[in-house]
Amino acid sequence: MTKLLKQWRIGAALALLVGLAACGGYTKVNLGGSVSGLVTSGLVLINGTDTVTVPANATSYVFPAQIDDHGKFAVAIQSQPARYTCFVSGGTGLATGIPITSANVICNVNTFTVGGTITGLSSSGLTLVNGSDNLTIDAAATSFTFANNVADGSVYGVTVLTQPTGQICTVSNGTATMTGAGVDNISVSCQ
Repeated sequence: MTKLLKQWRIGAALALLVGLAACGGYTKVNLGGSVSGLVTSGLVLINGTDTVTVPANATSYVFPAQIDDHGKFAVAIQSQPARYTCFVSGGTGLATGIPITSANVICNVNTFTVGGTITGLSSSGLTLVNGSDNLTIDAAATSFTFANNVADGSVYGVTVLTQPTGQICTVSNGTATMTGAGVDNISVSCQ
């Protein structure tokens, strides 16, 4: 009888293991998501103490270490890439037994204002241009700022599109590359 009971126990244990294996559940799961808008290197994500460096032009990422099923996760930006600001959408939650692919990262290029000072303007009609952005300046204005920001790392080029009535205006410091801050040192001098 003891031998039969022992065999029955072994058989029941094997059946239990087979049944658990058939459930398909995980004890650990991958953590990751999609990436959009990233065209440069330098993005580092963090979850707890685990980090992952996301390369330029990546469309997805996965942390190297899996997380425990039913474990909490909180994906955040550890390092922003140069000239971009990224944020995580859906980066916090609780693992539910399947790989997590919803901690998505969206990156946008930083943009900054372009403007400067005006001296000597006494009549109407002055229009400045930067690329496709036109700006009509009121008579007696002493400063200007274009409505559209310029992407960090891009070249701007401010010139006179239309001269004011009876005056000639010239632009100094009108062309350069955006370098991580707004530009306010363009000078327009009218005579």
